[in-house]
Amino acid sequence: MASTSLTFRCPDEVLEAIDNLGKERYPSAHNDHGCDRSKALMDIMRAGIAALNDGSIVLPAPAVAGARQQPSDVRQELLDSLEQRMAEFKAELKAEILGEYAA
Repeated sequence: MASTSLTFRCPDEVLEAIDNLGKERYPSAHNDHGCDRSKALMDIMRAGIAALNDGSIVLPAPAVAGARQQPSDVRQELLDSLEQRMAEFKAELKAEILGEYAA
């Protein structure tokens, strides 16, 4: 596996979400944040790439080709997309569970 380093800015709320997942999956008492962020982030990235490839999540297109969106706009669009997908998933799951009880 490649070991190329990747450095980027990340909003505090995203780091907190990464740490929360990391503490559940890869706990570590050997650093300040209590988890292996690299492993947690790789899991998140793999899941995100898989979701993008299978079409279950679609990234919003920029409003104007070549124009940069504000990070808060992109985050909100992604959150809206994820909320919509979660609502659809919950509805499908509920229908499946109710169908099993009816059978």
